[in-house]
Amino acid sequence: MSLDFQVLCQQIEQAYAGLSPQLKRAARHALDHPDDIALLSMRQFAAKAEVHPSTMVRLVKVLGLSGYTVFQEPFQARLRSRPEEHYSKSARSIQALGNRSVDLMLTDMLEMEHTNLDSLIESIGFDHLHETAQMISDARHVYVAGVRSCYPAAFYFRYACCMFVNKVTLLEDRGGTFADDLRRVEKDDVVLAISFAPYSRTTVRAVEYAIKRGGQVIALTDSSVSPLLTSKKTRPLIVRTSSLSFFHSVVPAMAVVQALVLLMVAKGGENALNELSESEAQLSACETYWHNGEPKKTGGGVG
Repeated sequence: MSLDFQVLCQQIEQAYAGLSPQLKRAARHALDHPDDIALLSMRQFAAKAEVHPSTMVRLVKVLGLSGYTVFQEPFQARLRSRPEEHYSKSARSIQALGNRSVDLMLTDMLEMEHTNLDSLIESIGFDHLHETAQMISDARHVYVAGVRSCYPAAFYFRYACCMFVNKVTLLEDRGGTFADDLRRVEKDDVVLAISFAPYSRTTVRAVEYAIKRGGQVIALTDSSVSPLLTSKKTRPLIVRTSSLSFFHSVVPAMAVVQALVLLMVAKGGENALNELSESEAQLSACETYWHNGEPKKTGGGVG
């Protein structure tokens, strides 16, 4: 009887911390690109993971398996039981980028983003999202950590939440004060941390500190062996970030934070509605938004 895919992934995750750097590279590639294991020979997979084939032999041995074909079986079973996806099409597109038109490249990019978003249901699931939103709603205070390319998702979450709750702090590095607000983290607080490879040292350390303080951590990240997930107490939100660009995609992260905000409002009852009404009134009083039909300013200045 072949090993179950999820069981094998758990074995890899449990062994990960004690592996050598090369074995970690191979293990991570297997977890992040399971179709490669299912479809490629050991030498082909090693080449894609940028390790020597002997590294795969050692990894299989560390996992207590008799050979690479045994290691492949759970990955192949997963592939057979899953609806058809467009991985092969995406791979061919990437290889042919240099010879294709800009329009075709953009089409392929958008198709890859659709695949990233479609995979959210498989990798996270509706129940997990509902539970995560409830966890945030129940928290005494929420701290959001996301820097560099992940900053837009972190900022959006805080910006949207502040329209209907008054307990969300965005951890920012202005004046070198990123960690200052974390001093207040307690066991009833939640830290929502967002980071993808290559991971921000600032965000990883924020997670480590929050855990030491007894805070609850939600990690929006790209791998089950992400450094944001070193504690079993951390709640994972794992998304695909594949992209035809030189940069990873931030679209899935934005989708997740938007979904969390939506669920929080849906569960927020009259309190959320009242806070939203007050926010709208304040924005209106400050004339924050331009309204169609406003008289044009004279004087030729730029508005």
